[in-house]
Amino acid sequence: MPLIKKWSLRLYLSAADESIGTLLAHNNEWKKEQAIYYLSRVLTPMECRYTSIEKLCLSLYYAAMKLRTYMLPVAVYIISQTDLIKYMLSKPLITGRIRKWSLALMEFTFKYIPQKAVKGRAVAEFLADHPSTKIDSKICDEVDNLYLDYTPWTLMFDGSSTHDGGGAGIVIISPKGRKTKFSFFLDFKCTNNQAEYEALIIGLEILLELKMEKVQIIGDSNLILSQLSEEYRCLNWHLRPFHSLALELLCQFDDF
Repeated sequence: MPLIKKWSLRLYLSAADESIGTLLAHNNEWKKEQAIYYLSRVLTPMECRYTSIEKLCLSLYYAAMKLRTYMLPVAVYIISQTDLIKYMLSKPLITGRIRKWSLALMEFTFKYIPQKAVKGRAVAEFLADHPSTKIDSKICDEVDNLYLDYTPWTLMFDGSSTHDGGGAGIVIISPKGRKTKFSFFLDFKCTNNQAEYEALIIGLEILLELKMEKVQIIGDSNLILSQLSEEYRCLNWHLRPFHSLALELLCQFDDF
């Protein structure tokens, strides 16, 4: 039965010592829960060292990236052992891999439901214990062949120089308006314009790492924005390496 977008989805998550598994389901027209997709994979040696909560977060991130086209337009109810939404999306100081995953999930509409003894849970746990790479490959091919026009992400950047180095700050805004702020200390002597470029470069690298395709750039440096739009030429040799790298990163986006 084809997926009807107006229906909400349920995503069951499970994580074992060496694998993760998910089950995407919804209620059909007879109000019976029906499985839509199964996903599972073996963890890498590094991922096997993650904590239990990190493995569940990875399971959510993995499912969201694989089934993005289906999950993005509707509300998705997350069923897991703990409230991952609160853990991942409500901690502004969280760092490392969890912060990266949280940033990628900002455009989704997730709601948490405590895990109960239902069929979907049993299937997800079974898949976690018996991962199938064939299912992974099939789902990946199907999702890659679908197209959905996304609203651009917004990148706001700013930078300044100090006696000891410089500072860079960025704000990344998802298509749904959720903001995430980052600040960085630059451990090298730089001018204000170099610090501004460094902030822009850091923001672009984060968005590319998260595989975002469209970006809208906002900054208070008319010089840098004019150089990026090629309204002005970059004649300062101190800025040329930053300018070249920023253009190289921008060219990797479909639209900016």
